[in-house]
Amino acid sequence: MLPILDKPLQKEYALLSLLDSADRYFSCQELAQTLQLSERTIHKYLQNLTTHLKSCSKGEITIERSTALGIRLHRSPWLNIHTVYAQFAKESLTYSFFHTIFLETVDTTTSFCLTNYLSPASLYRSLAPMREAITAFSLNLDAANMRLNGEEMQLRYFFNNFYLQIYRGYGWPFPAIPRQRIMNTIEDILNALDFPMTISERKHFSYWLAVIAQRMSLRHYLTTPLPAELGLDNEAYAACLPAIQRFFQRSHLPVIEAECQFVFYLLYAFPFGMSVQQRLFAAARDSRGFDCLPLTATDHFMAVFARYFSDWIGMGAPSFRQKLHRLHFHGALLSGSSDLLERYPFLKTYQTTYPAFASRMKKLYEALAPHPCGRCFTDVRYLLPHYILLCSQYFDLAASEPLLTLSLLTDYGPIYEEKIKQEIISRFRDEFHLKFVTPPAHYDLLITNLPAPIKTPGHLTLSIHTAFNQREWNLLEQLLKKLQANLFSSH
Repeated sequence: MLPILDKPLQKEYALLSLLDSADRYFSCQELAQTLQLSERTIHKYLQNLTTHLKSCSKGEITIERSTALGIRLHRSPWLNIHTVYAQFAKESLTYSFFHTIFLETVDTTTSFCLTNYLSPASLYRSLAPMREAITAFSLNLDAANMRLNGEEMQLRYFFNNFYLQIYRGYGWPFPAIPRQRIMNTIEDILNALDFPMTISERKHFSYWLAVIAQRMSLRHYLTTPLPAELGLDNEAYAACLPAIQRFFQRSHLPVIEAECQFVFYLLYAFPFGMSVQQRLFAAARDSRGFDCLPLTATDHFMAVFARYFSDWIGMGAPSFRQKLHRLHFHGALLSGSSDLLERYPFLKTYQTTYPAFASRMKKLYEALAPHPCGRCFTDVRYLLPHYILLCSQYFDLAASEPLLTLSLLTDYGPIYEEKIKQEIISRFRDEFHLKFVTPPAHYDLLITNLPAPIKTPGHLTLSIHTAFNQREWNLLEQLLKKLQANLFSSH
């Protein structure tokens, strides 16, 4: 996510998220240890957070503080704590600064600092976390002159992400742009394509159109037509072009070919509905039936994919290719960070959870770029998390790991043994490639409840009690990780 919240608000929101993670009492010591803060600081943030919640949640979310029991968050089931995040974001100096840049209502940093009662040095310190995030969009922040520098498409991409992260499409931070006019345009475009779009997708698309309209109203135009190899000169574009042109006309903006193409291209590059994109991808083939650059990139990806994941070829649904098309259209024109790491925490740990898969994915990605359509593969920040998430959706990632063979030796009887096997597989199937075998077949780990110690060279042994307790489940997980690491390093 973009680091929009100022530091104190970041800590308050982290505290709120921790309290919201479980419906129970937390001790102040536990909160301090988890957030790596002192207990005194926790009490200060709790006081500030309580005050903030009173002002923005209308009693639907409160903090209970009990000397005997601890600290507990109470919130109505229908309330999403993102509403608190949005309120915090709107109060942050970072939001005020970039919102001002977007609207171009202040010309100098000095004027901004005077309005917000702070020094330029304090402003620069507050903006420091955003500089790296902005670099991911191939932009440069000139804070001294209240300016973002970079390509116009990238500027629009950044501001779309900026506002979407805060408002999720439900607020409307564009005071000069009538929202109803934007929604009417979307309806016109969809009618021309004869396909539906969900409410959430419409709200996302509406932010894009509002950002475009605002930038154009300030005379920031796209003047160069998009590259022909993107395949935009097609019947779908011809069908919705009148609706796009009407949007600019009704907004009293110039009708520029590059701007019309850009609006249309967004339907290819972002997830605005599979049914819409199926028609768009079919239309993207040129008049000779040849694929355009992003579709060719998908063919190349699939060829390289088959080299490293030969056992998965043919298993993916057609929608797997459709989603790859969308990623490659995105990569052909835009670059920017992805918020998938925040939404799917396993992406941060997949290298240790699935070392064999991670190794093959790294080699696959490195093999993509030396190709005529290599420009579609350059944005590793965006593409690699999406590739991994796609694979996790369509394939069993654990199946690409070394096979771990287990054997069960107990006096439970066959019915209960089968139940234990099912529970072990169910608990660990998402992380390990497991199979139960019966001696004399080779096995890596023996699980037994027999009292006599069983230690045989070539495999590990786990002794359990009458049934698995939590300690033994943890031990089993540790032994499986050790086996997986050993087998991976030996290959």
